[in-house]
Amino acid sequence: MNLEGKRVVVVGLGQTGIALAKFCVARKAVVTVVDQKPAAELAAGMAKLDGVPVTFELGGFDRERFVASDLVVMSPGVPHTAETLAARAAGIEVIAEIELAYRFLHPLASLIAITGTNGKSTTTALAGKLCEASGRPTFCGGNLGNMPLIDAVDHPANVPGGYIVAEVAAFMLENCTTFRAKAAVLTNITEDHLDRFGTMERYAETKGRIFDLQHEGDVAIGNAADPWVVREMATIPSHAYMFDSRPGATRTGHGASVSDDRKRLQLRLATHEEDFPVDDLVIVGNHNLENAMGAYLAARSCGVSIDAVRAGARAYRPLPHRMELVGDKANVYYYDDSKGTNVASVAASVRGFPRPLVLIAGGVDKGGSYVPMLEALDGVCKGIVLIGKAAPLIRAAAQEHGATYPVIDATDMHEAVRQATELCTAGDAVVLSPACASYDMFQNFGHRGRVFREAVSAVGAKRLDS
Repeated sequence: MNLEGKRVVVVGLGQTGIALAKFCVARKAVVTVVDQKPAAELAAGMAKLDGVPVTFELGGFDRERFVASDLVVMSPGVPHTAETLAARAAGIEVIAEIELAYRFLHPLASLIAITGTNGKSTTTALAGKLCEASGRPTFCGGNLGNMPLIDAVDHPANVPGGYIVAEVAAFMLENCTTFRAKAAVLTNITEDHLDRFGTMERYAETKGRIFDLQHEGDVAIGNAADPWVVREMATIPSHAYMFDSRPGATRTGHGASVSDDRKRLQLRLATHEEDFPVDDLVIVGNHNLENAMGAYLAARSCGVSIDAVRAGARAYRPLPHRMELVGDKANVYYYDDSKGTNVASVAASVRGFPRPLVLIAGGVDKGGSYVPMLEALDGVCKGIVLIGKAAPLIRAAAQEHGATYPVIDATDMHEAVRQATELCTAGDAVVLSPACASYDMFQNFGHRGRVFREAVSAVGAKRLDS
């Protein structure tokens, strides 16, 4: 694709928009960066483009700028507007950042793309680590938050035999036309972003585009326990691999499952079967077995050796605030899962947890029922300590559910960790997985996780994350 002399509108002045602007200018495009926020709120982004010959149009969109362009590139999360739709109606390509990046990727580099409502970041980061252990040049980024996919174009991995691993969001996939992953993973589809997509059907269809754009010979990897995923894989052009973490899951067809003793991940590839010890992984919980199966299948289908997969799994460490083991006090483990901001995420995290646990939950309620979380806690929970505005809602839900363990209120995170510790004995765990937004007591989920770690230190636990 030749951008020289093309009039390109980059929509959004965030991290991705900045990278896009630099990329297009380097290829001699005439670039206008637009954002609906006023310049006063975008000073930091503008500063990062200081000296780069771009035009800024901030504080709103100009329809004429869009319809006079040759190409419009959307940053992740930016919804369509009357202006972007007018450009498309005028025959101008309106594409996602990942679509532009894909057009510049080497066809002999292996692209692994991962999406899903929950678990996609962990699956992406783990898959990246497996590929990296192969010794081949590897890029790992996309919606993961560190590097947008456009940065992969000039990365050493963009060569024959290189690995490019990318997390992609539904917001990105809806503006793709040729983006094609050699191995695509769909972790799950649960209720989310309905304010953007309107219905679960539309949301699921958009996620499913990760498979729709593949060709025969590519590999599609999906969660057999998720009916929305199964539906999206019913009529795909690529080869289906299904993973299933449920005990007693049917072990037929290509894919992966967990052994009856829950100690091995069993992969069924095109020509043979393979076993991988669960002990290679430091991440815990049934949901992380699913994430691992998705990552393993993607890596093995793209030629990563068994030894590299095992070495990469042993080297992998959880992303911050995603069921991260951060402390140990007399064999009571402390896990930071502050990123667990919705009920489905927490339910997935605690289901099949390897230790009895005390859960710290609460914050700003996001609507919906807490029943799936409480059902997942059955048989493993020794107590819940509640913080934040949602505490009365969770307490009422626990009472209605018939919880037999104590449900305790705490005024702040330090008190919550002290109370949770008192409910534990050796071999138990304290898990921060709030099922709620953070902004009643904290700046964001990262701040909430950092305060949790401070509280873990304050009760005398040995920190394991430093």
